Amino acid sequence: MKTAFTLLVLSTTLLGCSNSISPELNQCAQQNYQCERSCEMQNTPETMSLQVCTDKCIEQYNACKAQAEKITESKR
Repeated sequence: MKTAFTLLVLSTTLLGCSNSISPELNQCAQQNYQCERSCEMQNTPETMSLQVCTDKCIEQYNACKAQAEKITESKR
């Protein structure tokens, strides 16, 4: 859960001049939050299975973010 928020803040910071977060990037962050919440509900805290699950969420977020950045760049 903290990871999704951290990623969203970091993504916003990296966008620099942009005053708002792109809808695509916002959707990535929301999907990541839901993914991590699902991991937390399905796995025991502080276990390897939870870590593996959240790592997969982060990988999905990174792929989504890369796609969102391409879309954002093509709109400029």
